[in-house]
Amino acid sequence: MNILIVGKSDLGKELAKLCVEHNVTIVGRPEYDITSQYECNRIVREYNPDCVVLTQGTLNNDTWNSLTVNCTSTIYLISEFYEKMTCGQIISVSSATVNWQSWPGIETHKLVYATAKTALSDFCKHMNRKNIPDKEEKDVSIQVYEPNNFVSQMGIDSEQDIQPVAQELFSLVNNRRISVLQGLNRSVQL
Repeated sequence: MNILIVGKSDLGKELAKLCVEHNVTIVGRPEYDITSQYECNRIVREYNPDCVVLTQGTLNNDTWNSLTVNCTSTIYLISEFYEKMTCGQIISVSSATVNWQSWPGIETHKLVYATAKTALSDFCKHMNRKNIPDKEEKDVSIQVYEPNNFVSQMGIDSEQDIQPVAQELFSLVNNRRISVLQGLNRSVQL
């Protein structure tokens, strides 16, 4: 299977290590600026994957950039790849923040991030409803993964190891029937 991972994220790199039986390509900055619609169109034009995994994300004080990276460009890429693909799967990494978007005293940049990821998750869920098997719809699975915070460039204060998170994401690659996967539990030693 040809897998395209969008976003040169820590999670994307860990996922690629698990996909040894597949042909994996990772794209992102600096070659492609996913805040640009032109660059998103370029990605869609240049690649013909069987599986697209969208791992891009940012958590900073730049509201415009946060909304663009965490929601707008991701939804745009889902829509454009869906139109292009005849079969396969599109997996988007969202966040467990969709389960608790706000609380008293939340910092604005965290609220913006949570709102963007909630919009992304909701889009994926509604896209699945649109895509219920019908003679006019495509055999393209739309999947969303909502992991807890994990050790990465974005989750520097997390205690959650990235490997179990990558394993959960890999389980979506291997199972197109899962629409939503929430990784809300901490990994435990057995």
